[in-house]
Amino acid sequence: MIQAIDTTTKKTLISSPVSDFIPHSEPMVLIDRVVDFEANKLQAEVSITEQSRFYDANLGGVENLVAIEYMAQAIAALAGIRSQLNNQSVKLGFLLGTRKMELHQAVLEQGKRYQVEVEELFMDDSGLGAFQCAITFNGEMVAEAKLNVFETNDENQLLR
Repeated sequence: MIQAIDTTTKKTLISSPVSDFIPHSEPMVLIDRVVDFEANKLQAEVSITEQSRFYDANLGGVENLVAIEYMAQAIAALAGIRSQLNNQSVKLGFLLGTRKMELHQAVLEQGKRYQVEVEELFMDDSGLGAFQCAITFNGEMVAEAKLNVFETNDENQLLR
């Protein structure tokens, strides 16, 4: 459960594991923790270690293409936190794609802790949404993208 809301800053303080907010199970929970949350924004962290999913010893880290999944999971965490705040179950979400993604380095390097930031641009009543996303390390841009997503709590809608 979400621990508390700071009445001074109006920010929610996060104490639960990421797996409480996203409809993934281990070993596919890729982000380590939620650092900060506001109504339409979320910041998460991911540390790259030899135990990280998709770690490649030949690269000394995780290939940059995995950045899109880190971003998507941060979006899922934002949606999951909002659902829990409204006493709803976590919805299913799908990454539809991106029209623009820039990868500024080839590898997310072992031993580094990256910040994953997502901000909702829009979410319509049908469940279609767009998010501006960024991954940084020490303030330097590592990857950025605008992701299009779809969320639903109607599993039957997916089978049609």
